[in-house]
Amino acid sequence: MCKCRGKAGSLANAKNEASVCVTVNVTNIVKYICFAGIAIVGIIFGTKCYAECTRENRKEE
Repeated sequence: MCKCRGKAGSLANAKNEASVCVTVNVTNIVKYICFAGIAIVGIIFGTKCYAECTRENRKEE
């Protein structure tokens, strides 16, 4: 998967050099941030609605 190219592949330079390849998939990061935001808004809205419904039920009794 990683397409890093450098001198780390040769045995002579392997002792002195290291190669690190980092891939950042921005699409997945944005997708999971959106899902987290939707979940947070849903939790906040759900708790407000639940609190309002229980408050109305107490007033009726």
